[in-house]
Amino acid sequence: MIKSLTATTREIDDPQAAVKEILSMLAPENNLLQNSVGIISCFSEFADTGALEAICHALPFPCIGTTTCLCAAGQELDEILFAITVLTSDDCDFKSLAIPITEQYQQNISSSLTALLGQSPEKPALLLSYFPLMNTVSGDMVLSAIDEATGSIPMFGMTAVDHTADYSSAKTIYNGNIYSEMAVLCAVFGSPKVEFGVASIDDSNIRKQKAIITESSGNTLIGVNGKPALDYLEEIGYSREEVCSGLGVVPLVIDYAGGTKSVVRAVFTYTPEGHVVCGGKMPVNATLGLAKHMEKSDVLKTARETMRALLEKGSTILSYSCIARYLVLGMDNTAEAESLIEISGGENHMFAYSGGEICPMPGANGELKNIFHNYTIVFCRLS
Repeated sequence: MIKSLTATTREIDDPQAAVKEILSMLAPENNLLQNSVGIISCFSEFADTGALEAICHALPFPCIGTTTCLCAAGQELDEILFAITVLTSDDCDFKSLAIPITEQYQQNISSSLTALLGQSPEKPALLLSYFPLMNTVSGDMVLSAIDEATGSIPMFGMTAVDHTADYSSAKTIYNGNIYSEMAVLCAVFGSPKVEFGVASIDDSNIRKQKAIITESSGNTLIGVNGKPALDYLEEIGYSREEVCSGLGVVPLVIDYAGGTKSVVRAVFTYTPEGHVVCGGKMPVNATLGLAKHMEKSDVLKTARETMRALLEKGSTILSYSCIARYLVLGMDNTAEAESLIEISGGENHMFAYSGGEICPMPGANGELKNIFHNYTIVFCRLS
């Protein structure tokens, strides 16, 4: 069984005050079981002031996580907030590691995870996964490499994001240090009860018009129905300005035709060749659809419905929502987090916005397949 503790602080300019507040809320000397790990979401400037490092060094267990633009734990939510959820257990173990995402990232992932898996005769039940936000290596590419190295152990987590326009302060967190090119993982060993939830664009908002991806390279969409991708989008009514105007304008819906629920992809920009750069893999022969622009009501409806379905007394829920959903909310950008706190009562629940969501989905035979998402809120219930 896994239990959890949560704590928050807004003491961004006073590291010692931040440490005191976190320790008073967690009371680790009284509340920890045999094995523990901390999951952190925080405003990036907690690292700049030294508060992040001070808190992690004061805690008697490893800590992993990412920066974000808004997070919540318990009843507290804010943009300028440090939030931690501690998973603690007598019969589950937690082993964390950091993996450099360099040009040799596949080799780094393979060697690091081979060493980790070699420490135990059993496979982990879950990999809590936190990825860097990088232009050179997409989250989907990192996920695929981990999948290959582990034999598809279920993965849950998010990609780092932050409050800046270019996301230049988006970092992963490992034991008080921050990284722009490091994936951090926690392998959960034992037999925890784990349940996942995924919510994105409602099916009623997906256009009936479909096409086939005829050429792609990773997360770059090159050809649709035999035409250049940008030409296809223009043909069905999207201008070039709309395609590169930011998240939320052109949500693409990918059907992998393998029994897995459709996955939504964000469009980031286009290249001089007319290729369209997306937020995840665009596999050849997959069916391509388009969705209507997401509205505030869509964000709140999908989040609330999924949260209600997962609530279970005594369990812990981690939830991560796409930055595109945050942007859709505009000035009311706390509404999604507030609605989840209202449903959960704030008990044993953590929430953060992300640059890409990591969560398995069931395939045709019910087996879980690890998926990298956009426009999505994902949930993991642990007990």
